[in-house]
Amino acid sequence: MTTLRVAGVPEHFNLPWHLAMESGAFRNAGIDLQWRTVPEGTGAMCDMLRNGEVDMAVLVTEGAVRDILNGNPSRIVATYVGSPLHWGVYVGVATDIQVPAELVGKPFAISRVNSGSHLVAMAYARSLGWLPGPEDFIVVENMQGAEERMRTTTPVAFLWEVATTSPWEEQGIFRKVDEFRPPWPCFMVVATEKAIHGHADVLQRALETIRAQAAAFATRPDAPELVAQRQVISLPAAQRWFKEVKWSTDGSIDADALLSVATALREMGLIEGSPTKEELMRRLTIQ
Repeated sequence: MTTLRVAGVPEHFNLPWHLAMESGAFRNAGIDLQWRTVPEGTGAMCDMLRNGEVDMAVLVTEGAVRDILNGNPSRIVATYVGSPLHWGVYVGVATDIQVPAELVGKPFAISRVNSGSHLVAMAYARSLGWLPGPEDFIVVENMQGAEERMRTTTPVAFLWEVATTSPWEEQGIFRKVDEFRPPWPCFMVVATEKAIHGHADVLQRALETIRAQAAAFATRPDAPELVAQRQVISLPAAQRWFKEVKWSTDGSIDADALLSVATALREMGLIEGSPTKEELMRRLTIQ
């Protein structure tokens, strides 16, 4: 039995990992999978990969691409969720902001620097025609921190996945003023180079196990009910999410998608150079 340390956010996308652990699927594959829940998101998990605290992590694609190109000794080993992430753009109900154009020049609340909420806020601001600087971001760590900040009357925008955020919207704490879907797959599985070189067979068995689990979950008639129960969100929110999400059942990595991500990151000043698709595949994946 080989130990594999894996990190992911506490969201419904990762429910197949938990179901596989509960059913013993990883144990049956000879893997002692030790899961780390990381509410702070992709930025924190990138640091954990760099520091050798975990062997593998489920990261938002833009965060994975940025950190690997900036020196993280890890590689994308599979696409996990192939559909785009559906972000809501929220403000506090006490603010006067009503339309997206009024967000120009307003600060963004983010979980931490280089997290998905940070990078996608920059991509969203770019779609509105402006580019925020470091002074335009307020680190709130997690959803509880975001709630505390959004209860104030000072205008601030906050981007987070719509199903996860739905309870705060339904309770009248957040008000959604826009939505944003980046044109690339939302989650990648990233492994350290050390794990890739030392336990390639274990990683492959783990990926085969999670793909089988995700494929089975996608056909479960009671999947939305299970999501609503586990994630404490409403059944309608779970049903909307389940209708949209598409797990990657073969794990293939789309070079065009990586190029789209890298182009956006370069235009936002977050990576240097203009790598080709071939160079990106060489630098980001194990091919």
